Amino acid sequence: MKRDVVILCQYFYPEYVSSATLPTELAIGLLDKGLEVSVVAGFPKEYIDGNRKDILLKENFKGVDIRRVKYTNQNNKTKLGRLLNFFTLFVSMLSKVNYLRKFNSIIVYSNPPILPIIPYYLKKLFKTRLIFVVFDIYPDSALKLNAIKPNGSIHKVMKFINNRVYKNADKIVLLGNEMKEYVITNKIASKEVNLHVIPNWYSNETLLVTDEVMNDEFLMIRKEYRFIVLYSGNMGSFQDMETILRGILHYKDQKEVFFIFCGHGNKLPDVKEFIQENHITNAKAYDFLVGTEYADVLKISDICLVSLEKGVEGLGVPSKTYGYFAAGKPTIAIMKSTTDIAKSILLAECGSNIMQGDVEGFIHAVDYYRNNPDIREKHSINARELYREQYNKAKNIDKYYEIIIK
Repeated sequence: MKRDVVILCQYFYPEYVSSATLPTELAIGLLDKGLEVSVVAGFPKEYIDGNRKDILLKENFKGVDIRRVKYTNQNNKTKLGRLLNFFTLFVSMLSKVNYLRKFNSIIVYSNPPILPIIPYYLKKLFKTRLIFVVFDIYPDSALKLNAIKPNGSIHKVMKFINNRVYKNADKIVLLGNEMKEYVITNKIASKEVNLHVIPNWYSNETLLVTDEVMNDEFLMIRKEYRFIVLYSGNMGSFQDMETILRGILHYKDQKEVFFIFCGHGNKLPDVKEFIQENHITNAKAYDFLVGTEYADVLKISDICLVSLEKGVEGLGVPSKTYGYFAAGKPTIAIMKSTTDIAKSILLAECGSNIMQGDVEGFIHAVDYYRNNPDIREKHSINARELYREQYNKAKNIDKYYEIIIK
């Protein structure tokens, strides 16, 4: 008799990025709802406490059976390094085919893009249900970033995989309605009825229960500056950092305002360099923050920023926004007003929306919240309510459960 569901992904517990914590919490949530849940994941190496030596190839974590596979640990910032890591992960995952075929349903993520072809063939051979979770739309996003050449070998492989996975998946999960519209408009998926919009969620709600800040440095920033603006998450090719950086020049050396950047991505070194070269004393960029440190920067911040570059709307959704809402932070969205995030912010009255490149609009939005504490407080309450209504973990795990059992 087949088991209920297995999750196939590159990152999982105990790695700390959202692409690991989201599958981990989904697995535990589905288990709590009565399903038998297993996971096949890559062996943790990239986003993990370097002191941990107790990670096993097989482990039971809170009732979830985990099978890990080893793969190369080349530099992910180089094309060759990424390809080697993807390929060796794929080959290692193939060794688990006999295990994977024992399940009724496989949940697989779009990252890395080569992975979904495994459950596609399992569906063809063994009638396994395929649930495809789209974090990024390949090869479109890779082409947009100039990461691959049009009609090159990698483009053709990605297209081959996507054509089969999108057209044969029993359920396709998309993070936003703009992603769904993109998939439909570009005829990527053949059956609209199989498309389900389920947003991600913030993973550490319990850390926001109190206002206590543990980190001494963040406590000092909060004590010294009256108004703090936070940008967190990915600072990569999909994010419009230029509008923000040009905007913070207006506040250079102001004694009341402080800007915090934290996260990762290929633009993070540019952000650090910009702050240093322009001698901006009231801004600081940190690397990726997790756990209580990230909760602390959320707590001390007055408003938060999220951005997308022009033309990438529909290819991905910046998930850090959900943490902003959970923490009750008014949010300035630098992106088209047609995105789910911008629509939600404006409809719920918990932030502002400006277009990419609108530096004056950015300054106006920051000053609006800086000079109107009553509105800031009202929008803070609205942000928490928006999170409870649309983006909380329990509600969205329920949506996954429903598409699995139907």
